[in-house]
Amino acid sequence: MRRTDRTRRHRHRSKWPALVLMVFVLGSLASAGSDARAASRGFSNPAKFAGAFVDWGPVGRERMLQAWEKWLKQEPSSVLGVDFYGQSTWDDLYKFGWVPGIWKKLNPARNVVWSVPLTVKGTPLADVANGLHDAEFDAAARTIAEAQPKAIIRLGWEMNLSTMPWFAKDQEADYIRAFRRVVGIFRQHSADFSYDWCPGWGAQDSAADLAYPGDDVVNTIGLDVYDFKHEGSVEERWDLFYVKAPFGLEWHRDFAVRHGKRMSYPEWGVGNAGDNPFFVQQMHDWFVKNEAIIGYAAYFDVDGLWPTQIDNDRFPRSQQLFRQLFSR
Repeated sequence: MRRTDRTRRHRHRSKWPALVLMVFVLGSLASAGSDARAASRGFSNPAKFAGAFVDWGPVGRERMLQAWEKWLKQEPSSVLGVDFYGQSTWDDLYKFGWVPGIWKKLNPARNVVWSVPLTVKGTPLADVANGLHDAEFDAAARTIAEAQPKAIIRLGWEMNLSTMPWFAKDQEADYIRAFRRVVGIFRQHSADFSYDWCPGWGAQDSAADLAYPGDDVVNTIGLDVYDFKHEGSVEERWDLFYVKAPFGLEWHRDFAVRHGKRMSYPEWGVGNAGDNPFFVQQMHDWFVKNEAIIGYAAYFDVDGLWPTQIDNDRFPRSQQLFRQLFSR
C-alpha cells in the first residue's frame, strides 16, 4: 500500500502538490492514531490474556464468565474458562463429571482449562504411577473429553508447594511417572487435549524443574503468580521477588524457550499485598513483551486463601487499570 502511494505522489507531484501533501499528513495522523490505539490495547489477540477463574454464581461459572467477557468487552466465548476437577477424594473424579457437562450445556463453544489433581491426600504418588488409580483418571478424562475435547489439562499444578498432595520434593521420579501415566490415560479419550505443567512462582518449597515430566507430555509450561506482601517498594518487590527470583518470570521464560514450549499463566492476581495497580501494569507489560510465546493467561477472580477478586470494587485502582489494560 505504501509503495503504491509513493508512486502516485511522484506521478502527480506537479499537478496537485498541496493536495497530495494534505493527504499525506492526514494519512500519517490516522496511521499514528491507529498505532497509538494498538499500543494502548497492548495485545494483538487480547482475548487470550483475558481468561479467568470465576465464581460459581447462581447458575454456574459459564454465566459468570459471560459477565466477565462483557465487563472486558471481549467477544462472546473468546476467553478461556478455568476450573478445578475436584481435589479431596478419589470419588470426586467420578462424582465431578456433571460439572464439565454444565459448561457444555450453557455454552458448547467455550474451552476450559481443567486443573486435575495428580493424587489425593494420603495416597502416595507412587500408587498413581503404578496404575492403582487408573480407573478414576479414566472417568475424569472421559467426562472432560465429552464436554470439552480440546480442553487444556493442567495436571498436578504447583507441585513445588508443600501444601499440595502431589508435592514433588524428594519424590520427583514418582511425580514424573504419575504425570506421564495420567497423560497417557487422557490421550486415549481425546487427541486434542493439551497439557500444562504449572509450578508456583519463586523458590517455594522445592526446585520445580526437578519435577519436569518431559517435552513429549507437556504442551505449555505454566506459572501461577500472585502479588504477595514483601519488604521494599513495589518496584523493588517486582524485580526481586518476581522477575529475578529463583523460578520467577525470567526463569519461566528461559525454561520454556529451552524446551520449545509456550508459556502460560493459569492463575495470577493481586490481593495479598492489597490494592496494587503497579503489579497489574507489570504483569500486563510482561505479557505484551512475551506475547508471541505465551499461550494464555487467566486471572483468579475468586477469593481464595486471600481476596483476589478484581471486579467487585475491593481494589478500585487495580480494578480500573485491569479493565483498561485487558479490555478489547
